[in-house]
Amino acid sequence: MKEKIAGVIVRRRVVIFIAAVILAAVCAPLIARTRVNYDLTRYLSKDTMTRRALTVMQEEFGTTEQLRVMFHDLDAGRLAEYTERMQSLPQVQLAVHDPGEDVRERDGVIYQQVTLTLNECDAAALVEELRGMFPEEDYAVGGSVAAQLDVQKSLGREIPLALLLAVAVVIAVLLLTSRAWLEPAVIMAVLVLSILINMGTNLIFPDVSFITFAVCAILQLALSIDYAIMLLHAWNDRVTAGQDAESAMVDALAASFMPIASSAMTTAAGLLSLLFMSFTIGFDIGLVLSKGILISMLGVFLLMPALTLFCRKGLRRTAHKPLRLGGARLARGIYRFRRPVAAVLTVAAVAAFFLQNANTYTFTEHKYSTVTETDRVVSLFGSVDPLVLMVPGGDSDADFDRQRALTDELEKLTVDGQPALDSISAMVTTGADALKYYTAEEAAALTGQSTLAIRGFYLLNGYGDAVRGDRLLRDAEKLMPDNAQIRQLGRALDVARTVFMGRNYTRMLLIMHFASGDPQAPETIERIVEICRAHYGNDVYLTGIPMSVYDIADAFRGDLLRVNLITLAAIFLIVAFSFRRVGLAAVLVFVIEGAIWIGMAVSRLKNEPIFFMCYLILVAIQMGATIDYAILFTQQYRTEKKKGGETRQALAAAYSRALPTVLTSGIILIMAGYVIGRLCTVYYISSIGMLLSRGATVSVILVLTLLPALLTVRDGIKEGRK
Repeated sequence: MKEKIAGVIVRRRVVIFIAAVILAAVCAPLIARTRVNYDLTRYLSKDTMTRRALTVMQEEFGTTEQLRVMFHDLDAGRLAEYTERMQSLPQVQLAVHDPGEDVRERDGVIYQQVTLTLNECDAAALVEELRGMFPEEDYAVGGSVAAQLDVQKSLGREIPLALLLAVAVVIAVLLLTSRAWLEPAVIMAVLVLSILINMGTNLIFPDVSFITFAVCAILQLALSIDYAIMLLHAWNDRVTAGQDAESAMVDALAASFMPIASSAMTTAAGLLSLLFMSFTIGFDIGLVLSKGILISMLGVFLLMPALTLFCRKGLRRTAHKPLRLGGARLARGIYRFRRPVAAVLTVAAVAAFFLQNANTYTFTEHKYSTVTETDRVVSLFGSVDPLVLMVPGGDSDADFDRQRALTDELEKLTVDGQPALDSISAMVTTGADALKYYTAEEAAALTGQSTLAIRGFYLLNGYGDAVRGDRLLRDAEKLMPDNAQIRQLGRALDVARTVFMGRNYTRMLLIMHFASGDPQAPETIERIVEICRAHYGNDVYLTGIPMSVYDIADAFRGDLLRVNLITLAAIFLIVAFSFRRVGLAAVLVFVIEGAIWIGMAVSRLKNEPIFFMCYLILVAIQMGATIDYAILFTQQYRTEKKKGGETRQALAAAYSRALPTVLTSGIILIMAGYVIGRLCTVYYISSIGMLLSRGATVSVILVLTLLPALLTVRDGIKEGRK
């Protein structure tokens, strides 16, 4: 059956190749039309507090964003002028500068901050407008929308460069380990077509995350290149043995179906385990990358025969002796010291397991540079991440009394002996004067009018002895529409009502004393929710960056176990099915798990916190990708053993046949991760790259040392029992 399918592919290779080129040409322009999402809160589960609160806030208040504009060394007049100019923009609801809180001094320079609360608008377009609004000044615009725009621009500059450098590294490594100088061109052509098809077909999804979009092409290249190498080497071996090119390709395809499919399935299984994360960015990354792996596998099966046979004369003319990799010497050394190597590295892996369990995980980026405008603002004024609290509310005195009782209790809240909140902005705080009751005498004193005139006004409007300030102001506007002071007060009251009061809920902005990543932050959030529910029951909603971090951290605890177990089980079953040996599958999985543990233990030894998402992605990719190396080495070893070869000879043969592929693919994966880690300034993406580079390095080392040591020790024990 395999031979028949391989024969059809080889005979129909021209038609298949032309169809693939047309498909890739159609997909290439679709890449630019793929929608990229930069909002990580979108991936939180719908039953989290953050997502429920965002839904309520959208219904009650619409989309509200804040921006921060930082100037330096402005005199009071110019700062007031610029603040007024920004306030006059239709997208800006409120522009505020607090002389007490919004001023910093560094190195003799005074920095001033203006906070903008926006109406529903194209916030990204406003950021661009603001960044060109004061050409005579050196200033910065920050905020979450500005940060997303900065990320978008950074990725637009860095990812093409990283991809070009990764391709250059791949070609250099392939040239060093190839058997013909033309081999890299054949391999790269197949993979480039596969990458274009995968990236273009991402249009079928509503959107993809910026993390997925950034790393998809590079990781697809690094994770699937060994499929092409395996098929090309299998064909080369048969041609060298004297077969004609076409029959050699048919045999190579038939022989490679199972090992390549097993490798692709294990990689895809590792990635698909991310689909079970409750933080659904895993679904996004897992689906796109596993689709890419399967497309690359099909690309190798369907396109490699056509390109290889088309280029067979060039491959023959550019043939050269492969680089000597020292496999025979390594085989002798490992065989000689197999027991101590197995014992020492097994103990190291087990020790690393316990050590990596003590790792610290972070759920927000809390290290800032001064590269972008957002970073400049944060480095001076800190990260202001308000909690947005929504509770049932109306316009009655009872509603406001209830809010006052809540704010009073929240203001007294302490955690670890420190005030939990630095400030509370609400209608009952910001608009406190508008909610007081004023007698005629108090109103006269405030307005400078005669008491007699104000009493007449009270009598005319039926106020009685006193009236609440907002009603007084509303009626005064009707009576004196041309009074500038009353108009200004009326506008301020309207803004406050728009910011804080919805149809059914009232909104409060809470600034926590602790940063989102501090250990006290989760307890602070839990205490806030507890106090709010004591006043309002369960009809309480809390959102904002600190709440998102809390929800993500809560989801991570379940995702960590789930992804690990599913990845482990799926790969174990695939390997066990491939080899029909449960014990052998356990050895292979232990080797790769050991590599993950050792790589993660390095972070603990360096006291380096790990961004949670990077860990989950790394586990899925490293386990799924580097198990291929273990499968390949083990297959070669067992093939030789089945022929009746001695253990020493089988080991030497396994190194001879597997070492070029393992080193080529492994070095490419290591360097691809390193390139991403070093070139990308976006924290989430660079962390994935550096951890993957380190993990792949450990995997390659263990596959070439611990795995052969365990295989030979295991066989020695079995042979000793006979």
